[in-house]
Amino acid sequence: MGIFDEDDTPRQAVSSIQVGEPLTSLSIHELNERLERLKTEIARVESEIKTKSEVNTSAEDFFK
Repeated sequence: MGIFDEDDTPRQAVSSIQVGEPLTSLSIHELNERLERLKTEIARVESEIKTKSEVNTSAEDFFK
């Protein structure tokens, strides 16, 4: 066994959401869970956009 054989780093579960997939077979409970996961993902993306925008603004200010 090498020192890199085991990785104890926690990993996020892979989302089973596929954009555009049919929703008719999902229950109301499953739809609500899906909606919450999507809202969480939207917040994560918006946060990353904000961070990158702040970095860009800082860089632009530096080079003025």
